[in-house]
Amino acid sequence: MAAAADAEAGRRVPALIATDLDGTFLSPDGTVSELNSAAALAAQAAGIPVLFATGRPVRWLDVIRDLPGAHPTVIASNGAVLYDLGEGRLIDRICLDAAPTLSAIASIREVVPDAAFAFESGTRFGYEPTYRLRFRDDGRDPAIFTGPLAEIAYAEDFVKLLVQSLALSADDLLERVREVVGSSFTATHSQARDIGLVEISAAGVNKATMLQRCCERLGIDASRVAAFGDMPNDVDMLSWAGMPYAVAGGHPLLQQLGFREAPSNADSGVGQVIMGWLGEAAES
Repeated sequence: MAAAADAEAGRRVPALIATDLDGTFLSPDGTVSELNSAAALAAQAAGIPVLFATGRPVRWLDVIRDLPGAHPTVIASNGAVLYDLGEGRLIDRICLDAAPTLSAIASIREVVPDAAFAFESGTRFGYEPTYRLRFRDDGRDPAIFTGPLAEIAYAEDFVKLLVQSLALSADDLLERVREVVGSSFTATHSQARDIGLVEISAAGVNKATMLQRCCERLGIDASRVAAFGDMPNDVDMLSWAGMPYAVAGGHPLLQQLGFREAPSNADSGVGQVIMGWLGEAAES
């Protein structure tokens, strides 16, 4: 009976498609494949919005800026930001309160001695000197700055706190951070590398909560939403959507939770599934 229900769900055509970017819609080299691009355009032509929900900040959305068929509204920073990419306009943002966040940082340091921290606003990134960057900061980009956390926290309205550990895996770091912050914040990760990196947002903030707001505005019920993801920061969104898909090769947690599996991002799995839906619709 469960297998039959799952097969039936796989044949339904969604009213909206929400998909993560890295490890999901984007190819392993960080580009958009021809198939995924064609699928987004075909879905749009069929009246099905393709909305991106990513952990990326607004300043890292250029990869989809000119993608035909993509809905201009993007859920960024794990649901803390709703952004109109077409107009370059901030629609909604949920920020961290500086004082409680600094208190949480002090508590995390007690259980993760090598922890280093950074703040992300979406357009600016502030980090303490011990935080290891994935890019070179030559001091010429005004969007990137460093200094004491007590100063950075009040320099701007930030939507995300990043916690880094070189001694722990992302899973182990997330477990320790969650034990410390409890329900006062939302802690998750989207880290496929060996380095430990956890992302902290305000309480109740995740991709699902912002996606729900979008769907309410569009008059689309959760049961008619398809969602694709590959990492722990996608779990809430996949759990909320009526048609959830975990991309092959993603974090084991998603397979353990029993989401339907789509082919890997190396095989343009999102595009394959979308084209399959549209083919079913054309034949019916």
